[in-house]
Amino acid sequence: MRPESKISASFPPGKRGVRARKRRYRMLAEWYGEEAAEYEIAAHTCQPRKIDDLLCNILEKIKRPENGILVRLRSEWESVIGSTFARFCEPVSLRDNILTLKVRHSILLVELKPSCDIIRDKVNQVIGKDVCTEIRLCV
Repeated sequence: MRPESKISASFPPGKRGVRARKRRYRMLAEWYGEEAAEYEIAAHTCQPRKIDDLLCNILEKIKRPENGILVRLRSEWESVIGSTFARFCEPVSLRDNILTLKVRHSILLVELKPSCDIIRDKVNQVIGKDVCTEIRLCV
C-alpha cells in the first residue's frame, strides 16, 4: 500500500492539509519504519470527540449561578467601587466566593489592595447576599 493511501484512509483531513500529512508520514517512515510510522501518527493525532460532550462542558461553565451574579455586579459596578476606579478595574470572575478584579495598571494594585475588605463588603451589600468572601486583584 502506498503511503498516500495509508494517510488518507487512516486520518481525517486536518488544518494543515494532505501535503503536510504526507510529509510527516514520510519522515516518520524513514525514522521508525513503514509499520511504526502509522502508529506514531495515530498516537499524536487528536482523537475525535462527541459534540455532545463538548457542549455539555461549555454549558456547564455557562450555567453556573455565579455567572448571573457576576453579570449583575458588572451592571452595578460603578455604584460599588465609584466612578473613578470603575474606569480602571472590572470584575472578571466569581468562583467559589472569590471575586477576581482585573486592574489596568499595576500601580492600582497598590492603591486597591488595602481597600479589598471595603470593596468586598460593598459587593455583598449591593448583591444582597454573602457571595464574596475574598477579593483577588490581577493585572
